[in-house]
Amino acid sequence: MPMGPNSIVVGKSYRTPDDEIRTVRSIDNGDVVYHAASGATPAMIARVADQKLSLAEFAAEVEGEVALGV
Repeated sequence: MPMGPNSIVVGKSYRTPDDEIRTVRSIDNGDVVYHAASGATPAMIARVADQKLSLAEFAAEVEGEVALGV
């Protein structure tokens, strides 16, 4: 189930239905800048560029917040 846009918070991580983890870097003017990782090694994750979606799109694509250590 998608999340509401007001539930998205900078610094938190969210999971998509495809098990991609998206960590929110910033929210500015209705756009979310995030770092995505999915089944990658830490070295690969470090080289992935930040991505951007509208807040509404980001919220619609994630299912829930990821707890620390998950």
